Amino acid sequence: MSSSQVELTSTLKELYSLDGGNSDDVALVYAFPNPTQLASSLPVSHKYAYQGPRTMKLSKDTMARFCLGCLAQYYGFIAGPMDLYLFDIDQTPPELAPVSNTSLAKSVPTHRSDAKRVFANLPEAQRPKLSFVEDAQTVAGVEKKKAVITPMDFLDGHGALVDQDAHWDLLSKRTLALSGLPSPPTEVIDSVLHADQTGDVAVLEKETERMLEGIASRALPFVVKLPMGLGGHAVFMVKKEEQRQSCLTILRAELPSMFESLTHENEAKKPVSLLVQDVVSGLSDGVSIFITKAGRPVYISTSEQILNERDEWSGGFMDYTRQEARGKQYHELIEKITGYVYQRGYYGPMGVDVMTDADGQQLIVDMNIRQTGSYTLGLMKKHFYEQRNLPLGGLICPIAVQGDRDHFEEKFAEEIHDGSLVIAAWCGSPRGMLGYSACGLLLGAKDREQMQALMAKVASMAVKK
Repeated sequence: MSSSQVELTSTLKELYSLDGGNSDDVALVYAFPNPTQLASSLPVSHKYAYQGPRTMKLSKDTMARFCLGCLAQYYGFIAGPMDLYLFDIDQTPPELAPVSNTSLAKSVPTHRSDAKRVFANLPEAQRPKLSFVEDAQTVAGVEKKKAVITPMDFLDGHGALVDQDAHWDLLSKRTLALSGLPSPPTEVIDSVLHADQTGDVAVLEKETERMLEGIASRALPFVVKLPMGLGGHAVFMVKKEEQRQSCLTILRAELPSMFESLTHENEAKKPVSLLVQDVVSGLSDGVSIFITKAGRPVYISTSEQILNERDEWSGGFMDYTRQEARGKQYHELIEKITGYVYQRGYYGPMGVDVMTDADGQQLIVDMNIRQTGSYTLGLMKKHFYEQRNLPLGGLICPIAVQGDRDHFEEKFAEEIHDGSLVIAAWCGSPRGMLGYSACGLLLGAKDREQMQALMAKVASMAVKK
C-alpha cells in the first residue's frame, strides 16, 4: 500500500463507547500543562499546580506552540470523530498584519491552519471535530462531559468527565508511593507547612533545608521526584556527587514556587513533597491501557521509552509483533492497577512505566493517569504493520525542526508518500522558513537499523540547542 493517509487501529471515540460508555457525551479539552500562563485563552491553574523545574527556559510563545499546539494536537490525533477543543495561541505581530496592503483581513493564525492540516491526514470517519478556544469560559459552558489530559482550575464545577480532585490526586507521584501497588521503595518527604505560613521567608528557608536534608545525606544512587511533574521535567537521577549538588541547587530554587502554590483548597493533597526512590536497573516499558466506564481494562500496547540526554521522555519504540505477548506478560499487573484507579473514580486512557527487578518482580516506577505519549503509537499498528508490513514503530515528540512544513515535506517526500513517516502534530512559528516548527512524528521501519537511520535523518533537521 502506498498512501500517506493514516488509518488508526482504533480511536478514543470507540474506546469511550465500550461497556455502556457514550462517547457522544464526551468532549476532549486538551492542553499540556505548564506552571505558567502561556496564552490568554487558558488561565494558569493554581489549585491544580504542576511542577517542571528541569523544563528548558524558552519564550512564552515558544512554550505555547509546544504545549498548546504541538502536544495538544498530538494527543488529539487519535480522538476519532469526537469534539476536540484546542486552546488558541496569542498571535504575534507577523500574524496580526493584514494579508495585503489593500486588505484589512487578517491571516488565519498559523496554529489553527497547522492543526487542520495535521488532522486532514486522517480519513473523515476518524477525524476529530476540531474547535479552537479563545476564552476558557466558553468551553467550560459546553454541555458535554470534558475529558482532559490533566485537571484545570477553570473546569471545576463545569462538568469534568472525571472528578478533578480525584484525578489530580491520582496523578501525584506521592499517591503511587503510598498506594500499596508494587513499586520501588520510596521515602516521602512532606512539607509540614500550611497555606497561611507561606508568606514568612524565614519559615520557608528553614522548611526548605529540612526537606532537602534527606537528599543531602542519602547514599548514592537514588532518584528524586516531585509529586506533580510531567514528562521527566521533575525527575532527577542522582548517581554522582555532582548530580546531587545540581539537584539540590535546582530544588532550592523550585521549592519556594511550590510553597507559593500551596492553597487552602489543595494543601490536604500534600502538593509540596519530595519523593526519594531506590534505583531499579534495567529498561522501562511503557504500558498503555484504557479503562472502560464499567471498569474493564483494555490493553493497548507496550513500548520501550526513549530518554534524551537530560533523562526526559522524548519518544519510544514499539515492536508490533510482540504486543500480544506483552499484554499477557503484564496482565496481572494491569488488573491490579485498574482496580486501584477505577475504585478512586477514574476511567479513560492511561499508562504505567514498569521495570522488572533482579528477582523478576514487576515494579511500577511511574503511573500516568492520563493519555500518554506512547498511546498514539499503539493505535498505529494497522497503518504501519498490517497495511505496510513495518513491524517496528517509533515516535519522536516533541521535536523542534528548522523551517516550515513545506520544507520538511520536501526533505521527507519519499517517507511521507510510502507512509513510513506520519506527521501527527505540527505547530510552526509565524516566521515560516526563517523560523522553527514544533512537531510530533510517527515512524515505521522493517528493523531497528532502518528505524535508527530514519530517526537520524529527522535529527539532522532538528534545531540545535
